[in-house]
Amino acid sequence: MKKLFNHFNDIDINLHEFEEVEISEFEKAQFKKDFRKQIKKNNYQKWTKGIAAACLTIGIATTSLVGLSYTTFAQEIPFVNSIFKLFSEKEYGKTLVGYEKFAEAENMTVESNGTTITITETLLDSKKLFVSYSIETDKDLGTIALIDGSFTLNGQQNSLFHAEHDINKIGKNKYAGMTTAILPLSHSIDEGTFQFNIRELSNPENSEVVQGEWDFQIYAKSSDTIIQTVEVPKSEMNDLNVEISKITYTPYSFIVNYKEGIHNDVLNEKYNVIYSELLLKDDLGNTYKSKFNGGYGNSGVTDYMITFGQLHPNAKTLIFTPIFHFKNLDNIYESVETMQLDDIIVEIER
Repeated sequence: MKKLFNHFNDIDINLHEFEEVEISEFEKAQFKKDFRKQIKKNNYQKWTKGIAAACLTIGIATTSLVGLSYTTFAQEIPFVNSIFKLFSEKEYGKTLVGYEKFAEAENMTVESNGTTITITETLLDSKKLFVSYSIETDKDLGTIALIDGSFTLNGQQNSLFHAEHDINKIGKNKYAGMTTAILPLSHSIDEGTFQFNIRELSNPENSEVVQGEWDFQIYAKSSDTIIQTVEVPKSEMNDLNVEISKITYTPYSFIVNYKEGIHNDVLNEKYNVIYSELLLKDDLGNTYKSKFNGGYGNSGVTDYMITFGQLHPNAKTLIFTPIFHFKNLDNIYESVETMQLDDIIVEIER
């Protein structure tokens, strides 16, 4: 990877040769998501020199940051145990802690073109379907394999917001995977039949590809949930605001839907990346790790969904601290600026 960055740093780029193109609101939200990960990563290391290297870093952020080292994952053999537990014990998976206690055992196996995929567990939290699986193959797919396939709900195309895939090596030609299929952010379901059709596995390190037909049909029923409509004032400052709209509580997590408003023309002119983040603690002083699930919007208003880990059983109040981050990508050496808004306090409904 270092050689790759050095190669891109040596490229002579004429910044005036680029043309602006229109991108969708989903692409903007996805860029914010990837950039958010990149900024957290760079709290510990400085930006790599050169605008080409910076663009490359942002482009591969999703793959590089969710990847787990082979040596770390290999310690978790035996191969098929609880893959939910396997992922929850890694730093980026702390929001998955306890999920394995509620997951449904599946053990659905399909073999195609010398590669066997077995879905081991599933879990529906009313807004997301989690699918864990093992892969045994006669090919080396690298330390972090990629997957190409489709996910649908009840046979309807475009029925999901998007899907996220993490596949990590745990032994020679053996892999553990976790896919999260996310419903449209304002939607929730009690039960449904999901179609998970995989057509390709690949090694991003050498572009080797394994093609096949691994088709699964998964019936899932949601765990018990409590949905709280939040009616508290939004937090506002300098024409920036954050408003909590809904919280969905499950036995192992809670999901927050919130709106972000950016209506400050001066800030929009100065920075080309502005996004909000929610820090969270409860009235007992417990803090919660979060997983960003995506966002969409227009006209300066974006709807987001994030998932936090298991709620403390004795907590009565959630205290959200909105923080806005500002970055101008025209100057990659410029530090990220922040602005903290007033806390949003929500009494928990159980």
